[in-house]
Amino acid sequence: MEVPPFKMDFSIKAESYAILDDYRNSFQKIEKIHTKKICGREIQDPFLSVIVPTYRRCGCLKESLQSICSQVEVDFSWEIIVVENPSNDSGTCEKLIRDLNDKRIQFYCNEENIGSGYNWNRGVELARGKWITFVHDDDVLCPDALQNIKKIIDRLTKLRKPLGYIQGRNIEFSTRFDAAIAHAEDRNGCILLTRKTALITGSTHTGTPSYGTTILRKAYLETGGVNYDFGATADAVLGYQIMNNYTVVIADKVLGGHRWAENESLRPQTVISLLQSDWLFAKYRYEQSFAARLWGRCFGDLIAQRNQEKKIQRVKNEEDRRLILQKLPVQKKCPKWKCWLYDILVLQYRLLRRLKSWLLLH
Repeated sequence: MEVPPFKMDFSIKAESYAILDDYRNSFQKIEKIHTKKICGREIQDPFLSVIVPTYRRCGCLKESLQSICSQVEVDFSWEIIVVENPSNDSGTCEKLIRDLNDKRIQFYCNEENIGSGYNWNRGVELARGKWITFVHDDDVLCPDALQNIKKIIDRLTKLRKPLGYIQGRNIEFSTRFDAAIAHAEDRNGCILLTRKTALITGSTHTGTPSYGTTILRKAYLETGGVNYDFGATADAVLGYQIMNNYTVVIADKVLGGHRWAENESLRPQTVISLLQSDWLFAKYRYEQSFAARLWGRCFGDLIAQRNQEKKIQRVKNEEDRRLILQKLPVQKKCPKWKCWLYDILVLQYRLLRRLKSWLLLH
């Protein structure tokens, strides 16, 4: 992990990773951009705010909002905050929201396009709930998502580190989402996510916040918000930052669906940029202690290799795959004994993590 395995994308501010845990106010990046309220009334003292950032997806947005509005009855007040980056579809989206005629929806439009991630920050600024639940405009919620989120919050109230982040368990779909099929993937109990998890497995498991991922608003604000100085890994960094002072878990029940389609995240340059920021993030984790440095020295190359293979496999277009591989240097394949040893150690860690999750979260 001493030398980056590719030419760096200088849109990523590599120096940001050296001060990853320092507070930086990313809300300041958009403070001069006005957001206009188009329609909707404030809900009095909401416990939870569902934030839906949107841009040029009115067709999918309708399905997304219908899934949110059709939640089973819950014992708390909640609001829906839709924040649109301006586009030619703005008038269509406004009509859609007015036609839904749900008193919980508030619709806002930014004067300028601030990008998807900073639109999450703007949604958090506008939200008034203690908890914020994210749903992207092309994803959906299960009908009992908010009910199950509240059960997790109520169940995990006596932790040494307060609950701050619930990663939404989800299933992928392309055209039709079936909640009954989704719940076949439910698990018995939440799974604890820690910085040690990120070090050993190579992933925070806190990816793009959507499909019911729920964050304590106070915890989100304390990080300074999502910051794209970290590049495409900014959402994972956000979860990692919250882990420092709060408990982070994966939900036991499936909360929603992630619409799988060819999109921006699968374009060659985006994949390469993601691999670059992943490498910088991993390098930071390996520098945090002697044990972390030892782990990185032993298995950092293998973890990076598998991460690269996984991301390239998700690119369905064969020509795009070839283009990505052409821009990445050929990596020396790790010996089988190292792969086996790593897999055994990770399996042992996951079994211990599940035991610890059961002891702490039940």
